[in-house]
Amino acid sequence: MKRQLYWLLSIVLIMMSSAVLGQGTIKGILIDSVENEPMLGAEIRINDKEGNFVTGGSSDVIEGAYQISVPAGTYDLTCSYMGYATYQKEITIKDGQTLELNINMTEEVNVLKVVTKTASRFETSVGKSSISIDVVKPDLVDNTNATKVDEVVDKVPGVSVVDGQANIRGGSGFSYGAGSRVLLLVDDLPLLTGDAGQPNWRDIPVENISQIEVVKGAASALYGSSALNGIINIRTAYAKNKPFTKVSVFQTSFLDPARAETAWWNRDSIEVWDAGSNDPNDPDTISPQLLSGRNGYRKPIELGVQFAHRRKFGKYDLTLGGNYFYQDSYRAGSYERKFRINANNRYRFSTKVNAGINLNFNYGQSSSFFLWNNTGKYLAGFAGSNDAGHIYEPLAGSITESTILRFNVDPFLTAYDNKDGRHRLQTRYYYVNNQNGQDQSNLSHLAYGEYQYQRKFKVESSFFGDFKLVAGAVGTYTFSRSQLFGNADYNIYNAGAYIQGEQGLIKGENSDNTKLNITFGVRWEVFNIESPDSIQVDARNDQLVKNPEPNSIDSTGVPRPRFRIGLNYELTPFTFLRASWGEGYRYPTIAERYITTQVGSGSNRLTILANPQLRPESGWSAEIGIKQGFKIGNWKGFVDLSGFWTEYQDMMEFTFGGGDPTATSASNIFFQSINVDDTRIRGFELSLMGTGNVGPVSFNVLAGYTFIAPEFQNWDTDTVIQTLSTSNYNVLKYRNVHNVKFDIEAFFLKDKALSVGFTMNYNSRMENIDKAFEDIIYNVPGNDDIFGIAYYRENFNSGEFLNLGARIGYRYAFKNKDDKEVAAVKLSLVGKNLLNQEYMIRPALVDAPANITVRLDVEF
Repeated sequence: MKRQLYWLLSIVLIMMSSAVLGQGTIKGILIDSVENEPMLGAEIRINDKEGNFVTGGSSDVIEGAYQISVPAGTYDLTCSYMGYATYQKEITIKDGQTLELNINMTEEVNVLKVVTKTASRFETSVGKSSISIDVVKPDLVDNTNATKVDEVVDKVPGVSVVDGQANIRGGSGFSYGAGSRVLLLVDDLPLLTGDAGQPNWRDIPVENISQIEVVKGAASALYGSSALNGIINIRTAYAKNKPFTKVSVFQTSFLDPARAETAWWNRDSIEVWDAGSNDPNDPDTISPQLLSGRNGYRKPIELGVQFAHRRKFGKYDLTLGGNYFYQDSYRAGSYERKFRINANNRYRFSTKVNAGINLNFNYGQSSSFFLWNNTGKYLAGFAGSNDAGHIYEPLAGSITESTILRFNVDPFLTAYDNKDGRHRLQTRYYYVNNQNGQDQSNLSHLAYGEYQYQRKFKVESSFFGDFKLVAGAVGTYTFSRSQLFGNADYNIYNAGAYIQGEQGLIKGENSDNTKLNITFGVRWEVFNIESPDSIQVDARNDQLVKNPEPNSIDSTGVPRPRFRIGLNYELTPFTFLRASWGEGYRYPTIAERYITTQVGSGSNRLTILANPQLRPESGWSAEIGIKQGFKIGNWKGFVDLSGFWTEYQDMMEFTFGGGDPTATSASNIFFQSINVDDTRIRGFELSLMGTGNVGPVSFNVLAGYTFIAPEFQNWDTDTVIQTLSTSNYNVLKYRNVHNVKFDIEAFFLKDKALSVGFTMNYNSRMENIDKAFEDIIYNVPGNDDIFGIAYYRENFNSGEFLNLGARIGYRYAFKNKDDKEVAAVKLSLVGKNLLNQEYMIRPALVDAPANITVRLDVEF
């Protein structure tokens, strides 16, 4: 009886205290003041006037609405959302009152608070990341007239793209269309071909980009194979409340090169050395029109049109995009006619469930340029000479024409449970059909599926912050059949699981912000290539040989898990220290193991051989860094300094050389993917990003310097490596030790109507390439420079360049009587390689001469 009276009295006292204090409610909607969009999942805190936390909540996941009950009184309300300035307001709640407060959030101008998801798979500001990451906004894509994403990525400090292959901090060299150590993602889904593991940059909708995130360093613990060197993640834009339509057209014209004799389009005919006869004094004569592509213009030219349309229909979000690209290249015989269309569809069933399907279709015709027709200075048995005047012309038979059809279909489902955990199912079907000439066609089907769970666990502690968890399982299946792989069928099976957590420590006073954040992740993955029992290794004959590994898992086994750990410490509100260590691995692609084909014509064609015993590569990457924010007057930004150390075991490289060590004929020299050695890459990077004003003129600045020391770990004892290299000291092939990048843009007039930009990209000399490129029969005394590469590197260019560019644009906005913009027109002029410098980006491939682009954008 006494116990019952005790509980009854307690209930009465609680009810009385509630009646005395009274209750009120505050509710409203959080809105993005720029886009007029609901803010999803923003954090709301209510503190008393002493600064003590009273209660809080978050805006609705989809609609942006919030509702919080508090005792009557006066409070300080704060609302925060990553990437937006914190909102603060004093409020007074009366007994029984419902206070309606709609909050307009403004974007945070502090670049340290730009939001990224790629490095840890959950939202993190750039300043709080434990690994180096750069974020590129879509304005840079438009302002530089980038027709492919790789043209923009190449402006990021420490990143270069060589012949379509991305390379971060020297992690990769020259790999001709097979294998990538940098994982390309579009909306968190891999977009590398299933058989060759290569990116198709024209499949990415440049007209509908929200932002590009570049992660530097091993990320295999989260993203698996192909993330050994880093990640490039393209996030596409979704529809907003206000419909958006944009149409762009452009034309690029190429100036004559600095050496007029290399401008093949100004000659009546072109002499192409026939590799079959191997006689520079008996060339084939071809009309330039035939080398300009199908129905092509006489001079090099690029034309394009693209459109983007985004709008909402109730709960249905639609994003459309399309692009047509026409090119007659400055490289004779190379051309493109590509058409792409994409559609992103999302339906919001409720505040907690949405689903959709994204579609992308690409069709076109093109040709690729592999080797120039720059006849050698010294040819065994001939007295030929070389003036390096044919650098933009192809070696006979080295042009490959293609008709391509590629499309991907990406269904997805996202659902939130009652504990704010996010369940996400993402899938992709990726079809690639390349009908290539010279018996090089290939077909592949890729099916990808990933389930991911993500949740933030609230921790009520004055020391520990919230704990963030992300975990998932992934599976991939690829089928491939190709003339390049001996017309055989190949199957790839890949499955994995991962988990990563982030724990915040050392909370600030009366704040959820934590100074120390620790991340830890692990991934386990299994991989198997299922191949025929008998395979063709050499395209020069039809002989089949026994496949040493019909199932690659028989030799590689089930690998151990791979780990990563990182930490970030906020020393001051503008100073962030970070350190990270992560493991990486990469399995050989079908192309790297089993490709066998020939390039050129005649009996001395260059051969690419299969290597069915190619082993997986693995490694680790470590980094320490400091990111220092600054505010000087009205200038804001950050300076970032990092040191990195990466090691690879059994590094795979596409190598020109090999064959019989006593070879006396070029027919014994071939291309092949091999495990070159254990390697080490050390270096440091200094970068700057900032915004500010000088008087009425505002500026955006992006700059960086990267130094790398890429080395073979066994150079001193491995004479084969030394023999295959042009360098007489230890440096990895196809790397540039020094790289400097700089981009600045200034905005003038009202509403930033006039913009002027300047860009610079400097690369130091490419110190080391495959010896066979300069002396094809490198085991025999003498100089058999049949490609003229040694002569060119000695007398003209060895990979170093200073590429300068400039741009100017004027944007006119049409406004209604309320001074709201309803349409806009922008005219731009973009110049690239303004010094008209001639330089090689890899052996036998020279980059474009000076060129000018005119572009018109219309928005409504």
